[in-house]
This record gives sequence, structure tokens and C-alpha cells, in this order.
Amino acid sequence: MQSLFIESPSPNPPWVVVLFPGTPGALHLDAAGATTLKGNFLIRSARYWIEQGDAVALVDTPSDNAQGVDGLFRLGKESFKDTQVVVATLRQRFPNAKIALVSTSAGTLSVGNALQRDPALADAFVLTSPVTFSRRGGGTLANLDVDGTTHRVLVVSNEHDACVSSPAYAGKRLAEHNHFDFVSVDSTEGGGDKSTGCGGHSPHGFLGIEKAVLGDIDGWLTGAAAAAK
Repeated sequence: MQSLFIESPSPNPPWVVVLFPGTPGALHLDAAGATTLKGNFLIRSARYWIEQGDAVALVDTPSDNAQGVDGLFRLGKESFKDTQVVVATLRQRFPNAKIALVSTSAGTLSVGNALQRDPALADAFVLTSPVTFSRRGGGTLANLDVDGTTHRVLVVSNEHDACVSSPAYAGKRLAEHNHFDFVSVDSTEGGGDKSTGCGGHSPHGFLGIEKAVLGDIDGWLTGAAAAAK
């Protein structure tokens, strides 16, 4: 079973922003939303989308992986099927809305998987701090191959991201290879995990510049040009 938390400020929002957090992905949703991973960039910032008038959906891991999933699962067929179910559910509930799959860190593997297998599944795809280097054989987006001139995809990287899996230069290379839009930001607040440079409260998780980054994504979704650097 695939759990999903949905909140919308209106019956007909312009966008449904579907959030895929990083490792381990398990949110343990209840009636109020996530009970874990609250420090993840996307989860702690979820209310931003409600304030903009959009619906927001939090994607939990499936019940048979209640404690979380690894990168290889995220890149597999079962994960893609789960994402298909999520999108179908949201399109049924909000038939007039556009769907954006927005991800960060390891969550980019889930969204990148859907993008690779069916780039028409959603109206837009956003990869923040994308995983481009494998840690412990967990899979990456380094070989993602999608025509960004016909499908809307945005990559966001932090110049000071110290996470070994998502260096900014590799995020830019991923975007350039596929002709995706690219936004580079610059912050140094927070330290993250000392051994890997990862973690939500760090440059990897856009600590201290959340609203600016979300504003870039929001502007891109609504038609503003990506401020590529």
C-alpha cells in the first residue's frame, strides 16, 4: 500500500506539488502529515506551496518498506509503479491541476526513475541536490537520458553542497547533457553529516535559503525563466 498525505487550499489548485524526500524516504504519515524526516528540505518547507495557492502531496514509502527504501529500489519498476499510482490518484482528485514531481537528494532517484521511464507522466519534474555519484552502490542519475527540450525538467544545486553524492558541478553537467533548466544557488549555513556532507540542515538541504530556492522553483513552474548560472 502506498501512503499519501494531501493538503490543498482550494478544490481547484493550479498545481499539485508532489514531494519526494531524501534518505530513507519513510515519513510515517498520520492525519497531520509527516511524523519523521521533518528536517528534510522539502518536508520542512511543504507549507510554502499551500501559501502560494497550490496543493501539496507528501509521498511515503510503501507499506512493505515502511522503514525506508534504498537507491536501487527507487530506480526500479516497483517504485515507478508506485509513482504512477500517486499521479493517477492526484489527477483524479484534481483534474484541472498540473502535476509537478519535486524531489531532493535520494528522492531525485525516484523522480528521475519516473522521468526516464515516462517523461509524460507529470507536467514538470524538479531535481534538487540530485544524486549523481553512488554511495555504497545505491544508484545514481548520472546516466539519465531525457530530452529536456520537449519535457519540463529543472535541476537545482548548491555551489557549497558537500554531500559526496550530489556535487554541484555534476548537477550542472546532468542538466547540460539533457538540456534541462538549471539553477545554481550559494549558501554555507549548517554542516550536515560530518562524514558525508549530507543532511537536511546543511547546504545540501538549502538551510537558510529555503524560501529563495522554493521561489526559484515556483517561478520556473509558473513560467519565469530559470536563473541559470
